[in-house]
Amino acid sequence: MSAIPSALRSAPLAATGLRAAIEAVPLWSWQLLLAAGIIVSVLTLYRTARPNGRWGGRLRSRFVLGVPWGTVLGLGFVICVYLFVQGGWGNLRDPVNLPFQATSYAYPLGILTAGFAHIGWSHLVGNLWAGLVYGSIAEFAWSHYPTERGSESFSSWRRNPFARIGIVFGTILGTGLLTAAFSWGPIIGFSGVTYAMAGFALVFYPITTIVAVVGWSQLWHVYSGFVSPYSVAEAGVSYDTVGWASTAIQGHAFGFLLGVFAAALLLRQRRRSGNPARIWLAAMIYGIDAELWRVYWFLGEGQYIQFKAVGTALLFALAGLIVAVVAGSDRSVFSGLPGLDRSLDAPRWEIAASVLLAVLVTMSMVGVTLNLAAPAGGGLPDDAVEVEDYEIAYAENVTNQQIAVVDLPFLTQATQIRSSGVIVTSEKRHLWRVAISKRAIEARGSGRVLVGGVGWRSSVWVTRSGWSVVGGNSTYRLFLDPEDSEKRLVHTSSPAVADLRLANRTIAIRPAADAFEVAIRRNDETVDAVPIPEAGENATVGGITINRSGRDLYASADGTVIRVANRQVPPTRR
Repeated sequence: MSAIPSALRSAPLAATGLRAAIEAVPLWSWQLLLAAGIIVSVLTLYRTARPNGRWGGRLRSRFVLGVPWGTVLGLGFVICVYLFVQGGWGNLRDPVNLPFQATSYAYPLGILTAGFAHIGWSHLVGNLWAGLVYGSIAEFAWSHYPTERGSESFSSWRRNPFARIGIVFGTILGTGLLTAAFSWGPIIGFSGVTYAMAGFALVFYPITTIVAVVGWSQLWHVYSGFVSPYSVAEAGVSYDTVGWASTAIQGHAFGFLLGVFAAALLLRQRRRSGNPARIWLAAMIYGIDAELWRVYWFLGEGQYIQFKAVGTALLFALAGLIVAVVAGSDRSVFSGLPGLDRSLDAPRWEIAASVLLAVLVTMSMVGVTLNLAAPAGGGLPDDAVEVEDYEIAYAENVTNQQIAVVDLPFLTQATQIRSSGVIVTSEKRHLWRVAISKRAIEARGSGRVLVGGVGWRSSVWVTRSGWSVVGGNSTYRLFLDPEDSEKRLVHTSSPAVADLRLANRTIAIRPAADAFEVAIRRNDETVDAVPIPEAGENATVGGITINRSGRDLYASADGTVIRVANRQVPPTRR
């Protein structure tokens, strides 16, 4: 029986030793192991399949030198924006992103860059992977060489392979601008273009696109395994934002429909028809995997409501509409009906195409309305930190101007959303953003707001210090610490009263200008107050002795000692 407790006692030591041994192995060793596995597997496939040049020949039949140059140029442009416009060259995983988001037509820089800029490294890499996969399929469908029977390359500018590469590249740039200009902002990212690529690819090669849906996630898995060969998981409480609520679902849907519409027109021009069952299946699989079914709205204070049933129903309707546009009959809608004015008749696929176009136009008009009525910025407390044209401040329970840019009649509650946290505004950039929510600051204790522009960047650190009292309430002080000026106190909360009584008195912790105080109350009136003593020291106030031991605060009177509060320590800045 004694062996089991002994083993249990030695288990933490063994785990610590194993972790230390793993962490001592150089990173390149793990990466070399993964690379060797990939090479062996691919070589085995190659030797078994023995393509004898068929794979390369297939690519060269559609691409100049077998390379999707238009997609490569488009992705290269995105990389250049990240490195040289957003400042990623010297800060690869920490680019400036706030000034490169589409917020208003009054701020052209945001409209021009939002479709190609990214929040961070993982955001960029994810979109590059998706762009490479879906863009290559879409460009293969377009082809650098004419696909019409009897046509020859270079017989006209439209059949010039280099012109056709240029058309792909120009289409990528144009789609990026369209998704930024007509999406419901603010948005940032190349994903609107990747969704357009996927929509285009899906129409021509539905099964290949389904395979690509799976393949994209596998490529991402391989990449993540290379950059992070191992991870240590530990159970704990996680605090984060609602991931899907920070995704531009409408922008994704808009891009996807653009790609589908363009592909359907090209397919009709080439006098081809798609397989309805395959296209419907691909549209459903891709739509669910890409989460195009997400329909949600804001409730305020970091809460959102999601309408899964409505979104899924819309996705089914969309799949049916896509099939009707791509593979619908040329027969008239009212064929066989006597006495019909034929000038009002139209093929069935054209009716479906008109519905799809109407959806795109409606989405665009909503985007135009929102971008014309973008927030002007400003309206922050007087203690806001100013960095060039930005203002950064902390505020609670204020109207979210990012959402309430349009007053909807009879739906005031839908737009007058209240928010709390560190807010960034800029009148020049028509920007109003909750950079760090109140809940996030409470959970993390600190954070950073990064602002800037082309060629410059500046950080403002946010720190929160506070005390939690017995009973669950807390009180805190919040500071903003700009890079080029002194740290300043910008917010103090209400006092926190401990849920206990000692010597017929209650004890409260309240923030003051220089520190926190312990206040003794009787009959809801403050008898006396004193600054909270340093660790290991004590103070007497209102007949009660206050003693501090590390992060804990104790009160004693007439031989009774109770714990009153606990200090909330923000994590170390890194």
